[in-house]
Amino acid sequence: MEMALFIVGIIIAFCLFFTALWSAIVFGFSHVSGWQNLASQYATPPLHEGFYTNVSGQVGLASYNNLLRIAFTEKGLYLHIMPFFQVGHKPLLLPWHQLRHWELTTSLFRKVVYCQIDGVRISLPHKYWGTLQSYLSAYA
Repeated sequence: MEMALFIVGIIIAFCLFFTALWSAIVFGFSHVSGWQNLASQYATPPLHEGFYTNVSGQVGLASYNNLLRIAFTEKGLYLHIMPFFQVGHKPLLLPWHQLRHWELTTSLFRKVVYCQIDGVRISLPHKYWGTLQSYLSAYA
């Protein structure tokens, strides 16, 4: 009986430790990437539909491979993270008129679109460039 309680205690302690460690790592990424700085100005309520999922991109120094949710709205570019990685990553709505320095380039054999907002560089896959251009010309 005591051994069973000990094993249950170990399992619970491991789950708590893993959850705390995971949360700390993901929260650290939100600071390193600049997401926290952007959230202080551009945080928004989450969208529940109308976004692309499993998008790869980069925010600041952090790569979010297949983790981004993005949407294009009249107000701006919406960015959020898949649920398991959301600690420290509030949804963002980046106004079109604030997104600057658009650049198309090839990075590690893939075409990407870069832009910058408040000193934070954001990259998205090239396949969204046409949609981005439409929204920029209409709302920026």
